[in-house]
Amino acid sequence: MSDTQPVVVQAVRTPQGKHGGVFAETGSEELSVPLVDTMLERTGLTGTDVDDIRWGCAKQVDEQSNNIARVIALCSELGEDVPGTTIDRLCASSAEAIMSASDAIRAGQREVIIAGGVENMSRTERRKGIGSYDGIAEQYDAADLQMGQTAETVADRYDISREEQDAYGARSQQRACEATDEGRFDDEIVPIDTGEQVVEEDEGLRPGTSQEKISGLPPAFEEDGTVTAANASQISDGAAAVMLTSRGFAEEHGLEIMAEVGDHEVAGVNPEVMGIGPVPAVRGIWERNGRSADDYDLVELNEAFASQTLYCQNELGFDDDVFNVNGGAIALGHPLGASGARLPVTLIHELRKQGGGLGLSTMCVGYGQGAAVEFRVPGEK
Repeated sequence: MSDTQPVVVQAVRTPQGKHGGVFAETGSEELSVPLVDTMLERTGLTGTDVDDIRWGCAKQVDEQSNNIARVIALCSELGEDVPGTTIDRLCASSAEAIMSASDAIRAGQREVIIAGGVENMSRTERRKGIGSYDGIAEQYDAADLQMGQTAETVADRYDISREEQDAYGARSQQRACEATDEGRFDDEIVPIDTGEQVVEEDEGLRPGTSQEKISGLPPAFEEDGTVTAANASQISDGAAAVMLTSRGFAEEHGLEIMAEVGDHEVAGVNPEVMGIGPVPAVRGIWERNGRSADDYDLVELNEAFASQTLYCQNELGFDDDVFNVNGGAIALGHPLGASGARLPVTLIHELRKQGGGLGLSTMCVGYGQGAAVEFRVPGEK
């Protein structure tokens, strides 16, 4: 095994807060710094060991501007010698941070990189829509590019019924609530002290959710539509991160290797059906590596909307017993720039609980993209 193989030696996240909820008065850097400092403490490393911090953020406005990655470095135990760059691939911003960091380590250019992301959607203004650009407006109806409308389009085009979406939305809540009750998120969550309270648990959980209870909710985007607040991801606040090193560095410093970073892929699709993006992204990995759905012990696919999640699951052929086993963004929330790291964090910890194996993290991305990354957790499998 190559000494430059990128490996994960720490994987953490904040609890995820509801829009206007527990983190509404907490700065984006205040969500991020505790993750960085926790990983340093757990590994015994210092800023002198870290080559870079790469941080995803989809809305780089207000407090999330000014290169939030560098702000985090200066506010954390990393200090002024650690450079930082902020990355925007919309919902896959922190996935891109992980991909670019792993590439740099694999190439032998860096040995230790902290990669993650943050989004405090309660505290940042909405930026202008992509349809405001003349070149885009000439090609598409701006209304068709709104995220909720793309979910309706996927449901209509691929015959995903309201009943199927509600059943999936209820399943996400039920699985996430069960995982929380069983303490399955405890190892990955770093409690956040807001000054008013210490937040230790995801805020968007709705115990007792059932398909029957949510079946009467009104559509959120079309009068006769099928997408509702209960079968779509929640607008959320949160951060997530991993510490990546080369295998050689981890072994030399006695660090536990939680996972190896495998192949990754990004893809573009029609922005009117942006939710199908995971399909070509995942298939790109499969074509290069000779894989299929049966090769994965666990899969985390971001639940932007139940309609696109169901389409992607069915199209790629993932069984329920390996797919989003602890729920997903419908229950936990989708803080845009953080979700691309939150999925691997949850995936790695769950794979460790199950004795290791090969996992896949994948997501759709705004305006017609998809991203996917593989992780292999050492163990008996």
